[in-house]
Amino acid sequence: MRYPNKVKTIDEALQPLRSGMRLMLGEFVGAGEAACCIEALLASGIGELTLIANTPGLRGGFLKARLFTSGQLAEFIGTHVGTTDESTSAYLTDAVRVAEFFPMGTWAEKVRAGAMGLGGVLIPVGIGILDQPGVFPARGAPKEKLGLDGREFFVERPLTADVSIIKGWRADTFGNVEFRGTSLQNQRDIAMAGRYTIVEVNEIVEVGAIAPERVGCPGVFVDAVVQGLTLDAQHALYKAQWAKLGRLPRDERAAQPA
Repeated sequence: MRYPNKVKTIDEALQPLRSGMRLMLGEFVGAGEAACCIEALLASGIGELTLIANTPGLRGGFLKARLFTSGQLAEFIGTHVGTTDESTSAYLTDAVRVAEFFPMGTWAEKVRAGAMGLGGVLIPVGIGILDQPGVFPARGAPKEKLGLDGREFFVERPLTADVSIIKGWRADTFGNVEFRGTSLQNQRDIAMAGRYTIVEVNEIVEVGAIAPERVGCPGVFVDAVVQGLTLDAQHALYKAQWAKLGRLPRDERAAQPA
């Protein structure tokens, strides 16, 4: 069987993304960010984006956090804004709209609902707290609730995106993705929740090189495969950032470039 080759340059892969679209990015406080795609996005000038992500990223001007100061974001849908100075400032000055925050598990379930084509999910978390008057003034309406078997639940609508960008360790040319470490997260659901999905990887291999049980996201949910940093270059990027933040042991910090 012949599998289509989905390998593209980053510019080719990003072509479907237009100003005003909903963009979903995989990551967890900077871990598992698609570094090369984000750099290309920052250089593209594409704006008025609604960014859907678990967190705003890692502080210190690192990758995705710079989207909050580049003027390219209109809205952010996530769990909080406190992991970066850039996102905190954008929120406090209303430079980026944040209608409400979601508990992390709720956010993940909303993405999963979008991935699975569900109409929504019923969430008990936050009842009596997140539904208090004035908590989310930008919503314009109270959070929708439903009673079932004597309990109250929030009705949380699914999260989907026009474009999703995820980060993997390896992918074959068809788009089957293998993850490692923290980048496992919920990247498969993010891929499935996007109408068009890009995966950035450290290494591109031939179909069959990744054992079936190691495939974390099947290629049927991926539209474009792009080459990112090598694993060594990725490690160097993150080590340099942690050194900059003073979060490495002194001996490792001293070995980092100024």
